[in-house]
Amino acid sequence: MAIMYPDKPKSFEPNSGEDLMFSALESLPDSYYVFHSFSIVTVKDGVVYESEADFVVYNESKGIMCLEAKNGQVSYSEGYWRYGSGKIMANDGPYRQVANNKWKLRKYMTETLGLWDVFSRCKMVHAVWFPAVKKEKFKGISLPAESDLNLTLTQESEDDLEAAIASIFDLKLPNQKENKLSHKDTDILLNKVFAPTFSLISIAEMKHDHYEHVFKKMEREQVALLNYLEEQNEAVINGMAGTGKTVMAVKKAISHAERGDKVLFLCYNVKLKEHLQDVYSHENVFYYTIDGLACKLCNTAVPDYKMLRQTLSDMYGGGLPFQHVIIDEGQDFELADEMDIINLLKMNVLDDESKNGSFYLFYDKNQMVQSRKAPEYIDQADCRLTLYRNCRNTFNIATTSMRLLGSEKKPKLLEGALEGELPELFVVSGVLDTVKNINAIIDSLWESDYKDIQILTAKTEESSIITDECSTGVYTYKGKKIPFTTCRRFKGLEAEAILLVDITKELLAKDGDSVLYVGASRAKYRLMLICDAGEEDCIDILTAHGMKKNKKPEKAMAAMYNAKFREAKSEDEW
Repeated sequence: MAIMYPDKPKSFEPNSGEDLMFSALESLPDSYYVFHSFSIVTVKDGVVYESEADFVVYNESKGIMCLEAKNGQVSYSEGYWRYGSGKIMANDGPYRQVANNKWKLRKYMTETLGLWDVFSRCKMVHAVWFPAVKKEKFKGISLPAESDLNLTLTQESEDDLEAAIASIFDLKLPNQKENKLSHKDTDILLNKVFAPTFSLISIAEMKHDHYEHVFKKMEREQVALLNYLEEQNEAVINGMAGTGKTVMAVKKAISHAERGDKVLFLCYNVKLKEHLQDVYSHENVFYYTIDGLACKLCNTAVPDYKMLRQTLSDMYGGGLPFQHVIIDEGQDFELADEMDIINLLKMNVLDDESKNGSFYLFYDKNQMVQSRKAPEYIDQADCRLTLYRNCRNTFNIATTSMRLLGSEKKPKLLEGALEGELPELFVVSGVLDTVKNINAIIDSLWESDYKDIQILTAKTEESSIITDECSTGVYTYKGKKIPFTTCRRFKGLEAEAILLVDITKELLAKDGDSVLYVGASRAKYRLMLICDAGEEDCIDILTAHGMKKNKKPEKAMAAMYNAKFREAKSEDEW
C-alpha cells in the first residue's frame, strides 16, 4: 500500500470522485507517497497566491507527478473544457491547470526553498485522470494543443494503476533529464516540501506506523478465517512463516477464555511462551512449554515425561483442568515422549463430550529443524487446513526466506501487502570483519530509527563467530544491548530488523536449509544476511544451485537470494 498523506481524504466535492481515486492510489506499492489536495501558498508584494493539486505522487526512483482528477463526463468545445453539465472548467481546463501546478511546485522547491541541488536530480511530470471516461472515447477526436493522450489516465487505468503511472514517468523530457534521487533527497523532499510536519517524527517512524497499520489489517483478515472453524472442535493448521498462525492461535485461545473456559496454550519455545504470556495474558489462558506443564501437573521441580504421561492417563475422563488445548509450532514436538503427551492431551479434551472441548494445532512443515517427517498427530489428523498468505513479512523478505529454503515460488501475500526494501547480503571474512560490519549495520539501523533489532545465529550461541563478543544472550555495542540468540530459539517470534550471522558455504550449498528460512522469516521490515565466505566459496554455492560461473559471484549469489549485495566495509567507510 502506498503511504498516503493525509491517511484519509481531505474534504472534497461529493461528485468529484476523489475518495475513489484516493483508494485506487492507495493500492500502489509502498515505494510511492501520495499527497492529496496538495496546496502551495506564497505571498509576493503583499498579494497571496494559492494553487492546489488534486494529488502529488512521489516515488524516489521515478520522481514527482502532479495529477489532476476530473470525474464524470467532460467535453471540449469553442476553446473551453466543460463538465457534463456544460459548465466551463476553471483554470483553462485540466491540462493547463496541472501543468501550472507542476511549474508552481518547481518554483516553490527552487526559488522559495532553495532546493536547486535536489531539483537538478528530480524528474517532474504531470497527468490528468478521467476515471469515468473510457479510453475508446478519445478515439477519432482531436485534443486541444495543451493535452495529450500519453499524459492521460482513463477508467481502464485503475485496472493496473502502477503500470499506467509508470508509463507517464517513463516519458522522455525535452532536456533529457533523468531522475537520480537518493534516500537523503527523499528525506529532504518529505520534510521540507510535501509534509513539513514529518519533521516532528522521523521518516522511519512514519513508515513504521504505516507498516504496522497494514500488517494489523492483514492479521484481522487472517483471524477471520477462524469463523469457518467455529463448529470444528479439532483441526491442524499448516502455514509457512508469517502466515499468522500464532496470531490465530492466540485469538482462538482468548475467544474461549472470554467465555469462561480454561485454555492450555502449549508451545515449544521458551522465549515464545514468555512473549505470549507477557503480551497476551488472560486469566483463563495458561501458557506452557511441555517441560513447564510437566512440572506444573506433576508438582515437580524437574520435568519427568514418564510421570507426566501417567498423570495425563490418570486424568482421562475429567481430571484435566483445561477444556481446550491449543498448540503452536507443533512441528517441533517430534520426540516420542512429546508426541505421546500431545496425543494424551488431545484425548483428554475431545473424548469427554461433557467438556465440549477443542484441540487445535498450528505448525509449519518447512520449519522441521529436527527432522523432515511430520509427527504422527499431524499426519493422522482428520481435519487439516493450510494457510497460504503471508501477513508478517514484506514481499521481499518473504521471497528471500523462501529462496533460502530452496523454493523459487513467489510468496502469496494479502491484498495491499508491502513490497519493502530488498534484504542486504554482506560477504565478510573472519571474526573482525563480521564484527565491524555488524556494528556498521546497527549504526545504520539506529540512524533510521529502528529500535527492535535482533541478531540471530544459524549455529549455536557457543559456536557462533561472534560468541566472544556476546554475553548472556546480548551483543553490546556503544553501551546498548542487542538481543542475540539462535534461529531455533527465536522461532515463533519476530523483530523489525534481523541480522542473520554465521551463514556459511556449507549452509547455502544445501538444497534449502530450514534454519536459514526460520531466521530470515523472523524479520518484519529489514533483513541483513552476513555470510562468511570468499569468492571461491560464492562460486561453489552458485555451482551447487546450477548457476553458471559469474565474474561477480558475490552479486550473483545475492541476486539468487533476492538480496542486494553490499560489499563489506569497515566502520569508518560507511
